[in-house]
Amino acid sequence: MIKASFLFGRVGTLLGWRSAFVVAGTLGVASVLIAWAALPRGDSRHEQDTRPLLDFRPVLANRDALLLIIGYAAVIWGCVGLRQWIIVFLTFCAGDQAAVPAQAWMILIVGALISFLGVPAGLIGNELSIRYGLRNIASLVFLLSAIAGGLFGFTAMLPYVIVLVLSVVAGSIVQGNFSNLTSGVLAVAVPRYRGATIGLYSCIGFAAGFLGTLLFGVTLDLFGGTSHLAAWILSFGTCGLACLAGAAATMFLPRNIWQR
Repeated sequence: MIKASFLFGRVGTLLGWRSAFVVAGTLGVASVLIAWAALPRGDSRHEQDTRPLLDFRPVLANRDALLLIIGYAAVIWGCVGLRQWIIVFLTFCAGDQAAVPAQAWMILIVGALISFLGVPAGLIGNELSIRYGLRNIASLVFLLSAIAGGLFGFTAMLPYVIVLVLSVVAGSIVQGNFSNLTSGVLAVAVPRYRGATIGLYSCIGFAAGFLGTLLFGVTLDLFGGTSHLAAWILSFGTCGLACLAGAAATMFLPRNIWQR
């Protein structure tokens, strides 16, 4: 998922807050038109299907699919600090420099860059998973994410330029498990229940993103707010714990699910 919402916020400060919504709305309409023109038309013929619409029991009975759903929830939860809170964190690290226009632009560009890097990071993670096995690569990426993302709060003690560089590096690492887990769940899903599997996979994953973002903010408030280093360290630590949970789940996957 690519987004430039941080840069839209900067557009709002320069041209007025309404302009940011106009740009975002225009791009939304454009995406609808592209999808309407590019996606194949559905078949109007419908076969009789008596299955309950929201029966997820067969999905939950699929052990490998369930592990990948847990892993997907963990990867989204684990990256919320570096995707959703990075602007506030870099502003804290910049201190008085954050008010300088050039520094403000740099913070927004880094925040947008982290979101953009989710695509190449996910593709690289998927390619490595195909070559060396999903279990091995996903578990390794989760462990690296627990270190890079979970301990990222400590970088506030480093020089500001180094924090900017490390934020991009860590942001790439924590997004490395997006594509491989999705291709994995497609491989293990029973064809008859593939739609329900993907639906539950996405629903639980993005629900974890909401809860992770909320817990991050609550932790910040409980331990002193955005102006306290300890609060940032503990908040990023919640993301690290999610990554460790993802590593624990993916370690129980078969050696290579694409060769089942």
